[in-house]
Amino acid sequence: MKDSLYSKEIKCPACEKKIEVTKVKSKACVVSSRDTDFCTYYESINPILYDVWVCEHCGYAAQEERFEELTYIEAKKIKNNITPLWKSRKFIGERDIESALETFKLALYNLQIIGAKSSDLAKVCIRIAWLYRLKKDEREYDFLKFALGFYTEAFDKETFPIKKFDEYTCMYLIGELSRRVGLFDESILWFNKLISSPMARTKKTLIESAREQYYLAKEQREKNKHAI
Repeated sequence: MKDSLYSKEIKCPACEKKIEVTKVKSKACVVSSRDTDFCTYYESINPILYDVWVCEHCGYAAQEERFEELTYIEAKKIKNNITPLWKSRKFIGERDIESALETFKLALYNLQIIGAKSSDLAKVCIRIAWLYRLKKDEREYDFLKFALGFYTEAFDKETFPIKKFDEYTCMYLIGELSRRVGLFDESILWFNKLISSPMARTKKTLIESAREQYYLAKEQREKNKHAI
């Protein structure tokens, strides 16, 4: 195993059996650049590949930050709906993009089974899109659309902030994902809504990015009109 990785033993909150998970040393995560939808690139190891932990015994899978937050009712849903169909396999040690995609899709399935919030579904979908982007795979756009739908639902139905995720960042992502999937009118609408919000003025970096993407969306819309 790479020096930037290490193993940790924890108890699965669904089946209560001990499992081994792989973590990335924080000092190994050196950011090289970021895309406008927050997809982050690293100089060496990419921690997103190891973000999802999977229980080899029962099939429970979730992002590290929420892995141990499972409630009793959610654990019961996992044991009743996922474990009976689960074929035991481990996801420890080094991962490539394909194995990371498998873990994220398992996490997405788990979220659907337990009836998770739209914001949780969006977070997983956008990361699946980023992994497909690393592969230069067109399926990126399918998951950007899924993420867009879930972020929009979250904005309409959930109370912010959601942990560190605030409503203004959500508005920005809805605008940027709309732009990336070619929904330029919707993108312009959301960016304008964010820029004109008095409450968002403290988010200077976010507002600056929103202005840049607002003008880019307008340019793209005009080019699209002429291309038709």
